[in-house]
Amino acid sequence: MELDEFKAHWNTIQDKEFQQQKISPEKLEQIIMNTTDTLGQMHAKSIYWRTLSKLTIRILLGVLAVVFLSILITGIYTHRLAGVLAPIGYLAILVLYCGITVWVYKKQEQLFTINNGGDVKATLKQTITGFKRFYWLVNLIYLFLYPAYYYAVIKVLIPYWHPSPQAIFITCALATAISLIGGHWYYKGKFFKKLKSLEANLELLES
Repeated sequence: MELDEFKAHWNTIQDKEFQQQKISPEKLEQIIMNTTDTLGQMHAKSIYWRTLSKLTIRILLGVLAVVFLSILITGIYTHRLAGVLAPIGYLAILVLYCGITVWVYKKQEQLFTINNGGDVKATLKQTITGFKRFYWLVNLIYLFLYPAYYYAVIKVLIPYWHPSPQAIFITCALATAISLIGGHWYYKGKFFKKLKSLEANLELLES
């Protein structure tokens, strides 16, 4: 159910909510408006990032396809197909990263289009709880995926750079830390502030 449909449906049950929650119709209308607007902003932001990620990943997959063909042709031409296995493994890591990223943004978008039969409190609880679980799960996944991703990027897309293994590990660790910290600050500014607004609305309904 879309957010405008949420709003229309919630408005039709104001009297029921008033009787159950002892909240004035005006206050309930304000909570509905605030919740709808906040969910709409979070949903729109999620759509934006999913669209951008799909475009970026398509470009990356195109580059990886060219790299794969180049590696395969070089292996066949030099009769060293055994040396192709490691680059193919790195390419598989990059493809895995693309697939997980698409899933992450699709799941994030779905979190803000939840239908709970017009129950404002249930919608708020499910959205808040679901997003918090989603956020920590995603960070846990990327904590392990980022190092492998950056290592594969160095090996496949920067073939003329030959640092020591220690330098590569340090680079991957720094890139992972920067990515996780940057992502945290972004979500803190763009999503968790709005999440606090939803939590405040839920507190009003439960008080």
